[in-house]
Amino acid sequence: MLPRPLIALAGLISIVSGCAKDPETPPPAAPAPYAAQPAPTTAYPQPAVTTPTPAPAATTPTPVPGAPAAGGTMATPNAFALPCQNDQACGFAKCNVQFQKCAFPCQSAVDCAAGATCNTVTGLCLPGGAPQ
Repeated sequence: MLPRPLIALAGLISIVSGCAKDPETPPPAAPAPYAAQPAPTTAYPQPAVTTPTPAPAATTPTPVPGAPAAGGTMATPNAFALPCQNDQACGFAKCNVQFQKCAFPCQSAVDCAAGATCNTVTGLCLPGGAPQ
């Protein structure tokens, strides 16, 4: 019988020779580098430049009965102000009947109901307390 190391060597040689590359097969070609094609240029027509028409001049609204006097002008309500017909719908704020909205955000004590003060930081009329 053949010694074990000789058998192992014969097996190793057969494995290596079976896995060897065929020298006649050429290696695969490397892919060509990417060359970006220039984008076609297209001239787009530009819109004509026109000057905007001026906005209409703001007119002073006519005073509404029940609105405060000129000495105590109420704040102009913003888009988030609640609609109202009288002060009851506004809680601690007053209704600016000129705009038919609650005075929000408040700017002074004129915008708040009796017993409430205007917090100018938050724009809310709060009960009691000293004005800020």
